[in-house]
Amino acid sequence: MEAFKLAYDQGVVAIECDIVPTKDHVLVLRHENALSGTTDVASRPEFAHLKRAGYLDGLSVQDWFTEDFTMAEIKQLRAVERLPEWRPGSAAFDGQFEVPTLAELLAAPFLNNRAVILEIKHGAYFEGLGVPLLDLMAQAVAASNWQERGIQLIFESFNLDVLTRARAKLGEIGQYVFLVDRDHLPGKTRYVSDEFLADLVGKVHGVSFDIDLLLGQKPAFSSADFGSPTGLVQRAHALGFTVYTWTVRVEQALYSVEEYLQHFIDTDADGIFADHPDLLLGYVAGRA
Repeated sequence: MEAFKLAYDQGVVAIECDIVPTKDHVLVLRHENALSGTTDVASRPEFAHLKRAGYLDGLSVQDWFTEDFTMAEIKQLRAVERLPEWRPGSAAFDGQFEVPTLAELLAAPFLNNRAVILEIKHGAYFEGLGVPLLDLMAQAVAASNWQERGIQLIFESFNLDVLTRARAKLGEIGQYVFLVDRDHLPGKTRYVSDEFLADLVGKVHGVSFDIDLLLGQKPAFSSADFGSPTGLVQRAHALGFTVYTWTVRVEQALYSVEEYLQHFIDTDADGIFADHPDLLLGYVAGRA
């Protein structure tokens, strides 16, 4: 919550978060349902018995999972930095902040007259466990008075079926955006076909592509971070889609941060997801 408020204060158009459920069907904000990467659960002996093999992005891992914790138990945990080697400054805040619920986010005054992007994480998996994920999402949104508060809602998912059913359940209350990366493309190719894009027409408002799909492979021995734009954004625009790309992480810049940021801008995407919005916004402002 503190990071979201800071991002808005820095000038972002929207913040984005992933939504997963607890054992007692409360929606919480975590990058994954596995908890060890973003909370201090591993240091808490009272929860040692809950560590088990479970699902994480199609893989079986040993971890602690939100679906095994009640909301009261989740609230005993504290957030930690997921990439402490990259971000020691952020890791300095480990242990200070709670795991927020979706309801708490939607009730936050800093959302008034702002946009918020909600990713329905592992929706099909949780529905298979009997969690009425879309009903819970609808209830949380309805209770937020989003219309009166001027909140712009955007929903996204890597699962097209979950996303289209979310649109049917929630209605035309916001934008619906399909997340696409190589792992979710037929054959796990780098190329997004015209047929793939055409199939999305009428189902979603926008497509959010991994930067890997928008920029070609860089030539051998090149001093650039990426190759040239592939033209995918223009093909998607021609079909009426809003296009986003992700994720700017300046620690991944091979050379200058400015050159790295420029590659994302050169895609002509309508929006860029960034872990360091202040650096991206500062660079864009300097080019204006």
